[in-house]
Amino acid sequence: MSRHFGSRWLPAAFTLLALVLYLLSNEGLSRTKASHVSKELVVRLPLAVQVLLTGGDRYLAANLLGVRVLVAETFRMSAAEFDTQAQLQRDVSWLNPAHEDNYYIAAAILAEPHLVSSAQYVLRRAANARPKDWMPLFYYGFNLYHFEKNPIAGAQALLEGVPRVAEQSDRWALENLAAKWFEKGYQAADAAAMVENMAANAPSGNFRKYLAARAQRLRDLAELKRGAAEFRAKYGRPLQRLDELVETGVVRAIPADSMGQGYDIDSSGEPVFRVAGIRHADGGGGE
Repeated sequence: MSRHFGSRWLPAAFTLLALVLYLLSNEGLSRTKASHVSKELVVRLPLAVQVLLTGGDRYLAANLLGVRVLVAETFRMSAAEFDTQAQLQRDVSWLNPAHEDNYYIAAAILAEPHLVSSAQYVLRRAANARPKDWMPLFYYGFNLYHFEKNPIAGAQALLEGVPRVAEQSDRWALENLAAKWFEKGYQAADAAAMVENMAANAPSGNFRKYLAARAQRLRDLAELKRGAAEFRAKYGRPLQRLDELVETGVVRAIPADSMGQGYDIDSSGEPVFRVAGIRHADGGGGE
């Protein structure tokens, strides 16, 4: 009789406990909340309470919390509310890392520098929980590149996503973007080796030729950088014009850039890829 009574009333006891914790949490937050707070973001319950309120179903708890995040009026949210939004989305990710809407919203909304760590938490967990979905890795890689100023890690995230992509054109797009980010983040010779490896693993055809061309221009840039270091050691000053490498016999010729961009020197006399419409010096550049 007592055993039957206990099993009958145990769910009710858990519900009562969850309600008490809910009221305590609400009371604590009510003392500190801002005067103009979106009603969807008023209360953030402890994760254990959220699970208890859904009868132990963490996926249901994630869905209910995800609805609150989805309907929040983000265009009217204050900075403090965005902080709460970020924490709520981390909670959804903890409850169900594969939650699709949650990672889309995180990628779109948590784009302020101090919120990016929360977005990255959500995106990395989504990437791990959704092994056939490449989009979390794309967003994760972009944040590494743009916000964290780490193009190498960003490129590696893109390449991690390539095997998940069904369309060949999308695979090429990710590999192409990764190749460009490698150029920005690695020493030219190291980046060339990585892009050459990508070309070797690409299907035969125009895309392989394209990657090979990008690798060659990195090899050429590495040679120009080597020449600039030799010039500086020999003459005790940096390059003022790229053509000085040819005039002094350090290199035989300025290579033609297979991508049509050309080469230049920056303000410190270091060879770089030319940026369209900008010339640092009258240095030839293979055009």
